[in-house]
Amino acid sequence: MLTEDTVVSRGEHSDRVDAADSGPRVRQWTFAEFAVASTFVESGSGFDRHRHEEDQLAWMASGSVEVSVGTDRWHLRRDHAAWIPTGVLHEMRFTEPGELVSAYVDQRHRPSPVGWDRARVLTLDPLGGALLRYLARGGRSEARRQETFALLSDLVAEAPVSHEVVALPQDPRARAIAVALLAAPHDDRDLEAWAAEVGVSAKTIGRAFVADTGRTFREWRVRARLHVAVGLLVQGSPVHEVALAVGYDSVSSFISAFRSRFGMTPAAYAGHHRRA
Repeated sequence: MLTEDTVVSRGEHSDRVDAADSGPRVRQWTFAEFAVASTFVESGSGFDRHRHEEDQLAWMASGSVEVSVGTDRWHLRRDHAAWIPTGVLHEMRFTEPGELVSAYVDQRHRPSPVGWDRARVLTLDPLGGALLRYLARGGRSEARRQETFALLSDLVAEAPVSHEVVALPQDPRARAIAVALLAAPHDDRDLEAWAAEVGVSAKTIGRAFVADTGRTFREWRVRARLHVAVGLLVQGSPVHEVALAVGYDSVSSFISAFRSRFGMTPAAYAGHHRRA
């Protein structure tokens, strides 16, 4: 099991210095006010419930993570980042191997005093991810790091809150079904069959999905399949193989569903993210 010290030891916390020793300031930032850390994670590993003394922006440069904050549970990839305020208990479980990059920021520098004291998921554009990875690498001058972080801060302040992420049900039986479908999105069993497997009625599971995710079981499964498809495409899998892997018998129907969800074809999406 990973610990919080695991992440910090691989990041820039050891490079922090007092503001008085940091030399000329660029805009408002010093090492003492932010840090960016990177760690490589294995599938099945995670962080148990914990809290930070700073605000955290957590982003998966590769792979995927399940983030739990209170009753909210999100399954995130590289197109979203989790904002976790100071003192908020949260838990992370990594569902695929990958790289976690986190920025830790003094809460005095929140984009706004309103709203940012609550956990949220932000849509992170490719530039934001590139800036996080740049900051996670060592060997940068303090002035360059301050300038880069100031730009990242502006992007985070303007990033839209995402309501399109794959939320996981709070109900343990519905959540077990959701996790199983994320692991095997090609499984086309209907709601009745899944409910029978966990020993409850289809109505009970259906209500849990709507109550906890805001979507019906059928709507959630479509979104989950496309979510898994994104990871496979970015890893380089061909479109026709991805379509079959996530449960589509027809490549054309997969392309149509993907375009409707993401505004571009699967091939265009994969090319865009590989370039990014």
